Amino acid sequence: MVILLIIPAIHCRRDPETGRIRVLYVGDMIRPSPYPVMETEPLIDVRVAWPVGGDLTQTSLPYAKKAIRQYIPRTYESLSESDVIVIDNPDVTIFEPRYLNWFRDSVLAGSGFFMVGGNAAFGGRPNPSWGPTAVQEILPVWCVDFGWLEYGRLRVIEHGDELVTSLPMDKRWEWMEMLGGNEIPAREGALVLADYVDPMGWFTNPFWVVWDVGEGRSLAQSVDWTPAGGTLLMRWPYYADYAVNLMIYLSKNPVPTDLDLLHRIRGMYLDYRSTRNYVFSVVDFGERLGANMNRVYGVVEEADGGRESSVEKYLAYEFAGAAEILGESIEVLREASALAFEIKERSMLWIFLIEWITVTSTFALSGTLVWSLMVRRRLYREANATRFTSDRSGRES
Repeated sequence: MVILLIIPAIHCRRDPETGRIRVLYVGDMIRPSPYPVMETEPLIDVRVAWPVGGDLTQTSLPYAKKAIRQYIPRTYESLSESDVIVIDNPDVTIFEPRYLNWFRDSVLAGSGFFMVGGNAAFGGRPNPSWGPTAVQEILPVWCVDFGWLEYGRLRVIEHGDELVTSLPMDKRWEWMEMLGGNEIPAREGALVLADYVDPMGWFTNPFWVVWDVGEGRSLAQSVDWTPAGGTLLMRWPYYADYAVNLMIYLSKNPVPTDLDLLHRIRGMYLDYRSTRNYVFSVVDFGERLGANMNRVYGVVEEADGGRESSVEKYLAYEFAGAAEILGESIEVLREASALAFEIKERSMLWIFLIEWITVTSTFALSGTLVWSLMVRRRLYREANATRFTSDRSGRES
């Protein structure tokens, strides 16, 4: 693609057809996680291989093993197409040995790999360790059985690293002050980007460790990025930027440096999705009332065309142009929202009018009948008395 030709000639990984980074997300995507962010990000094509982590594994290990076979790619060739593999706290025992070998071989062949901390990560707590598996061969750290260190303050070590410079790490954020996670000693040849240090100086534990292994890149984060261990990290205003930039970094694509612009435009893509979902919720409600929403569909189609043009520029790293086009598309989408609401209100007006006519007509008819039966009865001559009489045959009548 032309998109890929403008990127510096490095060993970067992207889908050659779409220009997007293919992420295989294995783990806790159902709970609050970066998964919704990746789903919206134009640069990322995220697929789920396992919808929940250790919680369900502890409830039903046989079901967990069955589910992973259903979700994970069936062949090594299919799995190795992933540009980045994310391991977010699935229990290691749910994987057959071949899957663990595929993870290793895929990274050695050029895929990125990311393991985030948690009870089922690295050495486990109380889950089993990843140490005896093939994944240990590509991890930039050693898995310490049941190793856990808390709490400490973040310390950035490699200020010039591409991932670090793409984020506002020079400010002390709330999540940096109280970190706790898996004990992960860095292995020889790996680069510790940041660590966290106990205030009393009792321990130091790596926070980010990266390692270019084979043709791929592997990064370990000792602290969770989902609740409960990652709750403070998730409150970081740049949490979404961190998750996306990390996928770009691990796939060895150039990490964008204009953080403010990227932060704004990523928020705009989220705004576009939420606005579009709102429009279709109104459309669905209106159509249930019998409204004709074809005009709305036409406006939404126009907005979607603008978004696609924005995505093309975004994939080509023309972020300013992408933001401008996307802003116009959001305005068009808001027009669609206003139009859908207007049509829906008009349909409801007719419904209210029909209901009013029906109720009023029923009331008038009922009133007429009551008046005829109760009020007009004085026009009829009343019988003075009723009595039994006998006809000539002697029968009573």
